[in-house]
Amino acid sequence: MKRTCPLLAAVVLVTTLAACTSLEPNVAMVPITGYDLVDKSKIDTVIYDKDYAECAAIANQDINSMSTTASRAVGTAAEKVSMGIIGRKAANDADRMSVLKRCLTGRGYNILR
Repeated sequence: MKRTCPLLAAVVLVTTLAACTSLEPNVAMVPITGYDLVDKSKIDTVIYDKDYAECAAIANQDINSMSTTASRAVGTAAEKVSMGIIGRKAANDADRMSVLKRCLTGRGYNILR
């Protein structure tokens, strides 16, 4: 009985921390109206929308989903303590946008923003 309580507490802690790992928003799967990354007057918008969706899917891939829940929870807890929750969230968002922009650039688009 004495060993069960600390073990149960550890499982609850790991599960709670694991739930916090999916707070970062994904890149929108369609371009945001009024915030164009490229000059749409010089491109075929149908092809651009398809390329954008494919690049957004690439940017939204999460390498952490391949690791175990326990290691994600411990790693995320350590990151949030060392970098701050908001600072890390902004870094993840910036990383996703940079992946999206690099992908579009690789497909021949000139990125404006």
